[in-house]
Amino acid sequence: MKFGLNESKILRHLFIAVAVLLLGNLFAIYLRFNTAGAEDKITRLLIKLFDFNLEANLPTYFSSLMLLADAILLALIGSRYKATGKKFWHWYGLAFIFVFLSLDEMIQIHEQLRAPMEALFSTTGILYFAWFIPYIIITIFIGIAYFKFMMRLPKHVLKLFIIAGILYIFGAVVMEAISGMHAEIYGESTLAYALMYSFEETLEMSGAIVFFYALLSYITNGFNNFKLIFKSPEFNTDA
Repeated sequence: MKFGLNESKILRHLFIAVAVLLLGNLFAIYLRFNTAGAEDKITRLLIKLFDFNLEANLPTYFSSLMLLADAILLALIGSRYKATGKKFWHWYGLAFIFVFLSLDEMIQIHEQLRAPMEALFSTTGILYFAWFIPYIIITIFIGIAYFKFMMRLPKHVLKLFIIAGILYIFGAVVMEAISGMHAEIYGESTLAYALMYSFEETLEMSGAIVFFYALLSYITNGFNNFKLIFKSPEFNTDA
């Protein structure tokens, strides 16, 4: 069975999924601030399943799988270029980065850096959540290393890459810095903080989705003979 990829339809469905998760998260926040959640098993379950600030729940799995899907498409593009004798290491490098981001989303690697970074730099204000200091430094080096590569991309794909990067970095760094300033003064148990991390995670998921769309567009427009083929299992009827 062969079929073409409809990038626009995939994009729409993914954003619908984000909207559903966001509504679930907002409902979980409402339950947390307006009910005795600790006394009700169903309420605790709903909060656990949908709260963007908790680990190992539906939003976490969605974000992690989205980043992993980006990594898979990057690896596919790299493999295609490798097979045709063209430069491919930039694509494999990005695939590795997105595999790491997927793992980080799932097991919160960056949280392990928070305490040592705060102890090392005695951070306050926008650097209150100091884990992103090494991430910012690494991102700058990656940006420098990939500048020429990015400039060689088709303009429409480059535009989507930039939009995806702005969305993801604004969520992961800028909103994290703003929420850190709030948390330092008012703590992490306020409604304002909950709304901040909700916006932060929504931006990160949106960035991963736009990047996925950009990669799909790159594949479908750049590889004319790219097809996905599923073969039905063959059954032996001679028995």
